[in-house]
Amino acid sequence: MTVVRFLHIVALAFFVGGQLMLVVAVVPALRGQGDRTALRSVARRFGVGSLVALAVLFATGAAMADRYDRWGDSVLQVKLMVIVLIGVLIAFHIVSPESRAVAIAVFCASLVTVWLGVALAH
Repeated sequence: MTVVRFLHIVALAFFVGGQLMLVVAVVPALRGQGDRTALRSVARRFGVGSLVALAVLFATGAAMADRYDRWGDSVLQVKLMVIVLIGVLIAFHIVSPESRAVAIAVFCASLVTVWLGVALAH
């Protein structure tokens, strides 16, 4: 189970840490340029990595919920609802990539899932 937890944390670090890097450094640095090609390229690459990270998060999260018999836990239920919200927000973000509000909402909802994950770990 240590390997599963490790993979979960690495995938989490990529997904949420990557969002933080985009919000704090990459997007502000590239937004001022007239050419959006670099920003689109970074977003596309991060998107592919995020899909892999999300797949790992789903698989490892389900494995841990099974192992520790947490499916009935109210904190996990809330976390799963927030994850569904993130999926919906990501779909909106794909359709409307220029929307700052949607990007910020994805990031904030991701932080909420981290908070809930910490609560589940205790």
